[in-house]
Amino acid sequence: MDWLSSMLGDRPLKSVFTALGLPDKIGGAVIDALCYRGVRLWNVEEEADKLRRTKERIRAVLEDAEQRRFIDHDSVRLWLRELRAVAFDVDALLDRLGTITAVSRLAAAEQSRKRKRLWPSVELGPRQRWELDEKIAKINERLDEINTGRKWYRLQAGDGTRAASQPTQRPRFLESAAHRDERPIGRNEEKEQIVRALVSDSADMAVISIWGTTGIGKTALAQSVYKDPEVQNFFTDKIWVWLSDRCDIRKATKMIIEAATNQKCELLSLDILQQRLHDHLHKKQFLLVIDNLWAESFQFWEFLRPSLTGGAEGSKVLITTQHEKVSRMISTNLNIHLKGLEDEECWQILKLYAFSGWGSRDQHDLEPIGRSIASNCQGSPLAAKSLGLLLSDTHGDKEQWENILGEMQILGDGENTNSILPSLQISYQHLSYHLKQCFAFCSILPPGVEFEKDELVRLWIADGLVKSNGRERVEMEAGRCFDELLWRSFFETSRSFPDQKFRVPSLMLELAQLVSKHESLTLRPEDSPVVDHPEWIRYTTILCPKDEPLAFDKIYRYENSRLLKLCPAMKLPLNQIPLGPAYTSDTSTFGIL
Repeated sequence: MDWLSSMLGDRPLKSVFTALGLPDKIGGAVIDALCYRGVRLWNVEEEADKLRRTKERIRAVLEDAEQRRFIDHDSVRLWLRELRAVAFDVDALLDRLGTITAVSRLAAAEQSRKRKRLWPSVELGPRQRWELDEKIAKINERLDEINTGRKWYRLQAGDGTRAASQPTQRPRFLESAAHRDERPIGRNEEKEQIVRALVSDSADMAVISIWGTTGIGKTALAQSVYKDPEVQNFFTDKIWVWLSDRCDIRKATKMIIEAATNQKCELLSLDILQQRLHDHLHKKQFLLVIDNLWAESFQFWEFLRPSLTGGAEGSKVLITTQHEKVSRMISTNLNIHLKGLEDEECWQILKLYAFSGWGSRDQHDLEPIGRSIASNCQGSPLAAKSLGLLLSDTHGDKEQWENILGEMQILGDGENTNSILPSLQISYQHLSYHLKQCFAFCSILPPGVEFEKDELVRLWIADGLVKSNGRERVEMEAGRCFDELLWRSFFETSRSFPDQKFRVPSLMLELAQLVSKHESLTLRPEDSPVVDHPEWIRYTTILCPKDEPLAFDKIYRYENSRLLKLCPAMKLPLNQIPLGPAYTSDTSTFGIL
């Protein structure tokens, strides 16, 4: 600091202090403060590099905490959320520094080209140094507070029970097992009823419905019926669509046309869409499956039904829905209430996956534990399959099976609005750290939205959730993360279009929203969310229904949000998006999905 003081020269400053009547001691303190600030401004890049290394240590601490079975202390959970928030702030600062440096380098290179300089000058300006120094100082102050908290809560490396290590390579048979043709266990009677109703002769178009709570296996049963050889041979045209909870009649008609023709439909008018669908189905004996019908208004069906009446005799409509009201209002032929599976049926599903690939040895010792785990699945086939896949990783280790059962019992004692979620949380908790981050990121997706693998993989990479291991491209590593989550049933293959697409099952999306509730927020025009810590929100999704104004005014409180997603995707000039001063002008995150 002495060299900087001598370089700046303190005599002019001392003369000013003397003129103001300030003692030399105070004047000297002011000079020291100015010199100290000058050193900080001069060393901004070095301080930022220190934070870069600190961020890696933060990641190690967070990963260490994620490997713990349970962190029951609310204060410790709060401490970890604050640590994660600081890690996000460091990311934002480093991104800002990188942007400034890149812009400065481009500007300097342009000046160098014009002035014929051999080496362009790349420097941060005084204002930029001041801005970055302020942010670095605040981050360091928060890190000091967090470090004190770590000592207080004694959260040190090596403490607590850790998750068992996962296999480094997925056996080949598991990849094929994840995509095999599955038959719903315990649904033979319901399937037989539906198949008989579908292939029966009827003059009028019959409507058959399957209703039940989310995750109970409605879609799996409908898929099994859809692929049944007798059904395949009976109908000349077979159409499958999945509808979101906010799908209006125009969008639903358009989706049915696209699924029926395997072509993109650009029509906008509802009248024209209805006529196009009617003409396409005319005199054809078709089966239309409408998966996940939400519309409780009878008007929705009254608008859709006339477009379907032009088919040949024997045409049928099969719907799945969570609402009994929808089922009773629409169905004309058969109404199936799908209830939870029996414990024995859950055990059969769990056993199918848990013992797959490593033989039948020691099954006798594991069966009582497995049956107890199955009884905690609340009749959900998705939970049974997910836990079975998890248990297959243990290769029959009895202690690990007992640990998983104990964890389920602990989570089952907690407060959950959905009784199936605790069993799915176990599968989430046993994921590796980077897989947890990738899955939690999916909370930005609206229910039922379809996406391509490459789209989600690119988002993960852009957000820094997947890193290259140095031996291969980061895209390959991210692709493996996607495949792993798909194999573990966190994703499912969409049946709407011939091109392969995916979506997050409803229960899994609910789980993603649960584990990321402090960092991710979805806004609708009618919502007025109350968030305890708006500064923690990093991902914001705005749902934009047709003919309703975008709810941009609701995002101003979330100035630390690093990604803004509009759904449905739309192209907007940046000047039409009223971002607050804390947002960066990065349009790459808008309307990607």
